[in-house]
Amino acid sequence: MATEAQPVPAVISRVLLVVADCAVSPAAIGRAAALAGGSPVTVVGVGPEHPSRPEHPSRPEQLRRSVALAMSVLEEAGVVALGHLAVTGSPARTLARVARARGARVVVLDHPAAPGGLAAELRRRMYGSGIVVVTASDHRGRRVVP
Repeated sequence: MATEAQPVPAVISRVLLVVADCAVSPAAIGRAAALAGGSPVTVVGVGPEHPSRPEHPSRPEQLRRSVALAMSVLEEAGVVALGHLAVTGSPARTLARVARARGARVVVLDHPAAPGGLAAELRRRMYGSGIVVVTASDHRGRRVVP
């Protein structure tokens, strides 16, 4: 009796944790874990297509290590973590695509919400999608419900 291969369902990850500049803070990791509510967290490392300084060709390796470290900390806290690396010319566009593909409700950034920065660009791209973009220290008196 032959069995047919069943399609593997896409993993739904309510929270995306963004690692950029090869670093992520404990505050951002903690915020992502708290917002996950038992669901997996996707840790997304984004970096430039072309390193800004040619003498540092190991930036993708540093990014990979930062993603792995964030995943380890999440898993030690009892949160299932999935990793994703993206080397791109447009981090906000890539993060928006990954967030939609993973079914995310919240994207946690480690960067302060500077005007014209990654957080602002990602919020613009996520507008109307129902996906909330927060920074590790951005509470502003509101509660984010994933």
